[in-house]
Amino acid sequence: MQMPHDLIGWLSLGSILLGGLWWVLKNTIVNSISGLRQDIAGLKNELKESNKQANNHEVRLTALETWKHDKWEV
Repeated sequence: MQMPHDLIGWLSLGSILLGGLWWVLKNTIVNSISGLRQDIAGLKNELKESNKQANNHEVRLTALETWKHDKWEV
């Protein structure tokens, strides 16, 4: 009648090892991926702002060139 005792021991040992593995993976890989997602979202927002500034620069430069051209023609 040693079999049930051994089976319970192996199950408890396996559950402890799997729990430890889950904890290690959660604190390393999962947290790193979450951090990367947040960083990428922040970079997307910064890129949108930079793109808006670049578009405004083109509009201002076009207006300046038009004004300069009109000034010299008159």
